[in-house]
Amino acid sequence: MTAPILSKAIADQQAIEDIFFNFTVPDDTFSDPDIADSLTYTATLDDDTPLPNGLKFNPATRTFSGTPTNGAVGSVNIKVTAQDVAGEKASDVFTITVNNVNDPPVLSKAIADQQAIEDIFFNFTVPDDTFSDPDIADSLTYTATLDDDTPLPNGLKFNPATRTFSGTPTNGAVGSVNIKVIAQDVAGEKVSDVFTITVNNVNDPPVVANEILDQQATQGNFFSFTVPDDTFSDPDVGDTLIYTATLDDDTALPKGLNFDAATRTFSGTPENRDVGSVNIKVTAQDVAGEKASDVFTIAIANEPALLTNITGDIFSVKTKLNIKGDKGKLSIKIKTNTSKEVNELSVFTVDDEQGRINGIAPGAEGYTQAALLRSKLIFSTLANLPNGFNPADLTNILEFDSDTKLRFYLVSNSTTQDILSGKSSFSNVTFSSATNNNTQEEGFSLNFPNLAVTIQPTDKQLTLGTGLQDQYQGELIDLQGVAQSVTANFAVNREASYNNYVGFYQVADRNGGIDTNGDGKADILVGQAGYAQAAVRGRVSGIDLTVNNQGTANSTGTFGADSLFAPFIIVDSTPDAILNSNANKDIYFAFLGANSDQTDHIRTLGNNTFGFEDLANGGDKDYNDMIVQVNLSLNPA
Repeated sequence: MTAPILSKAIADQQAIEDIFFNFTVPDDTFSDPDIADSLTYTATLDDDTPLPNGLKFNPATRTFSGTPTNGAVGSVNIKVTAQDVAGEKASDVFTITVNNVNDPPVLSKAIADQQAIEDIFFNFTVPDDTFSDPDIADSLTYTATLDDDTPLPNGLKFNPATRTFSGTPTNGAVGSVNIKVIAQDVAGEKVSDVFTITVNNVNDPPVVANEILDQQATQGNFFSFTVPDDTFSDPDVGDTLIYTATLDDDTALPKGLNFDAATRTFSGTPENRDVGSVNIKVTAQDVAGEKASDVFTIAIANEPALLTNITGDIFSVKTKLNIKGDKGKLSIKIKTNTSKEVNELSVFTVDDEQGRINGIAPGAEGYTQAALLRSKLIFSTLANLPNGFNPADLTNILEFDSDTKLRFYLVSNSTTQDILSGKSSFSNVTFSSATNNNTQEEGFSLNFPNLAVTIQPTDKQLTLGTGLQDQYQGELIDLQGVAQSVTANFAVNREASYNNYVGFYQVADRNGGIDTNGDGKADILVGQAGYAQAAVRGRVSGIDLTVNNQGTANSTGTFGADSLFAPFIIVDSTPDAILNSNANKDIYFAFLGANSDQTDHIRTLGNNTFGFEDLANGGDKDYNDMIVQVNLSLNPA
């Protein structure tokens, strides 16, 4: 018995992944010398282990068949064995190479949704086992977009090499965003998964987006203002703001000024007491209690009072609302002055349209004295003006209760006080009359012998520092109740041969007493020994006013807060002479009792404007030897 032999080697075969494979070993591969001997066929791997799964062998037809999967890609050596009836064998080995067909990557494990917090750094790496590729040794490339294939939001970055998302989400990112991660193999096949990043809000305070503009209102006129909708903004999407309004020091709004939080609207009708400026704070608060505020100013102007010539020379000053507490203001200016004397213009109140005072009618006995006793000084007029001084530039504003009735009078070459004290005659007083007032637009022209003045209602504020200047011995700078220091700009003129010096000193009260120990009480009174030295010693530093004859000098100084200041003039000398008790040097004050001659040496020429007489006993009484104009302005608090 002879063993079978290999007659013809089996050719290697090619297969393709996922395509049915069929191969029959040729009939002439093996032969057996023994006539009529039959062969039986088997097939294994070349190491005699079974064929791989999916590859079948039919011994009867010598046929291999099957559909190779991705796992079969590569080469496998197959041994075919022919065995005769005696058990003798012959074998041949051939190779089946399964060629790869690319398989797309697959999602192996869904990406879990993620949580982030506004303003906190976020970092997340897509797990390595999220995607897989059936193709052995195939590599994947990663990209990321939003789920609609648009780019990732600003601030969220993706590193494809490490599959890592990172960034710090801002308020604009609060909410949820769907992220698509794509894995692509070398053949361009793709698989993707979508997961959600939820950015949780951290409350942001509201902010001032646009400052509120300052507003103007007028006494007696309805005021309404709505804070613009875009004044405040809140970075938190959907957050709502609640509005409140106070004064800038957090106290309640003034009486009569209402604020509707729902419409952000201020409304009301300001009264006389409200005239001036008020700083309003508007606050926006979000649901978490965070706040933003802005301060704006409402400037409330006077509605100019109505000045009416009731009858004859009786005038009425009345505000628009004419309610208790309202004040009407008049501006009084010199129109022409041809007098050769220094005259004094004053105003007084009367009780009715006939001009009566306490039942005394004009022209009756006692009327002039009664008028002078209730008068207010307006100003004195100069006969001889120094170069550079123009009385038309002066401001003179007086204030009266609404519905006050007024008359005016002129004192020629004297003063109201001199007449009341008996130094001058009542014959020096000239009252205005029905024949010497001429109606002019928005006011009146009032004529006296050699003097014409214009009287007009005004909405201007009272001049700072003038609170006492309408009174006897009222040539003072009154800063009582003023909370901050005041800058004073001085303009100084002179018509005199003497080189005079003007300064200011602080007094404890309107009677001129001087506080020397700082307890706020007067220690040296007007007329007492040492008064002049105490005044000069306590003069305001930096206010040393001098000027050449017929010249103009300008300087700046500072007055302290909440104080009262009085002027003085040193004739043809300096403060050192007074401090050295030089008896030959004259010094004069606004308080007659402090003057050695008991004579008036200082006159009020207008608001914060003073004229000085430098000669003893009143000299030529021209009050132009020195003229000091003071312009006051509040310093920042």
